Amino acid sequence: MKYIFVCVVLACATVSQAQVPEGTGHSSNREIVNTVLSWQEKQVLAVADVMPADKYSFTPMRGEFKGVRTFAEQLRHLAVDNYLLGAGILGEKPPVEVGPGENGPADIRNKAEVIAFLRNSFAYMHRAAAAIDDDNEIVPTPGISPWPVGTATRLGIAIEDCVHTYDHYGQLIEYLRMNGIVPPGSRK
Repeated sequence: MKYIFVCVVLACATVSQAQVPEGTGHSSNREIVNTVLSWQEKQVLAVADVMPADKYSFTPMRGEFKGVRTFAEQLRHLAVDNYLLGAGILGEKPPVEVGPGENGPADIRNKAEVIAFLRNSFAYMHRAAAAIDDDNEIVPTPGISPWPVGTATRLGIAIEDCVHTYDHYGQLIEYLRMNGIVPPGSRK
C-alpha cells in the first residue's frame, strides 16, 4: 500500500512539473503536497487522539522490539521531521526547539503536549508547502535528508516528509492494534 501511494505521489508530482497556473483544473505541486499533508494530518492526529494518555509510554515488548520508540516518541519524531524538513524547504531554522535527537524535546511528555507539538508541526509543514513552486530549483539539502548535497528540491523534500510520515503512521497503527484499539481509519 505504501509503495503504491509513493508511486502515485511521484507520478502526480512529475505530471505537475509543467507550468500550470493554479485554478485551471490542474493541481500545482504545492496543491498536491498540501492535499497529501492534510490527509496525513487528519489520520495521524486521529491516531494520536484515540490512544489513551496512559499508553503514550507504550512500546512493544514481544519479539525483536528492543530499543524502539514509545508511542509518544513516534509522534514527536514525526513532528521533528516536519519541522526540520519544513525548515529545509523554507531555507530557515525551525521555529521551535526540536531537541538534540530525532525524538523531539524530552520535556514534551503528556498526551496534550505531544499532540500540540505534532499539530503545530503540521501547520509549519503546510506553511513550507506553500513555498513549493513548479520550477523545482535546487535548494540546500537539510542535514537529516538522504538527498545528496546539491540535489534537493522543495518538492523532493516535501515528498520525503510525506513518505516518512506514512512509514511512522503504519507503526502507530500497529501500536494501537497491540493495545486492542481499532485504528480510526478501520472503523465504520
